[in-house]
Amino acid sequence: MINEQLKNIIKKYNIEQTQNIIYGTNIPMPNVVVPTPWKNYIKFEESQFYFFYFDENGIKIYPRDGEGYLEIPWSEIIDFSINHILFIGKMTIKTEYDTYKFQINRFVIGCPWIKANTQHLESVNYFYTK
Repeated sequence: MINEQLKNIIKKYNIEQTQNIIYGTNIPMPNVVVPTPWKNYIKFEESQFYFFYFDENGIKIYPRDGEGYLEIPWSEIIDFSINHILFIGKMTIKTEYDTYKFQINRFVIGCPWIKANTQHLESVNYFYTK
């Protein structure tokens, strides 16, 4: 399913550098806390899945369903970091007005391109030069 969705996005947006794409999700934040006498219940916002495209100009974030995208130029990014822990990583993109946090999948069964693309992007520091 992920592979088909990626093919659709590549075709729809005419992406040529397919090795610059990785896969991940937002980090859901709690939006409701309900205390009870027995325990606290926490409800989290919904997880959304994305494809992230990196190049010399910045980062494009495509929702997995392929409807629209967000483009963040490197010139607007104040801080960018990716911390890896085994098969996942945490990516933080900080601009003057917003902070975006994502969980990056470094490995997904049936999608060997994710591991290869992650290694490629790590070798070029995700095109981040600051």
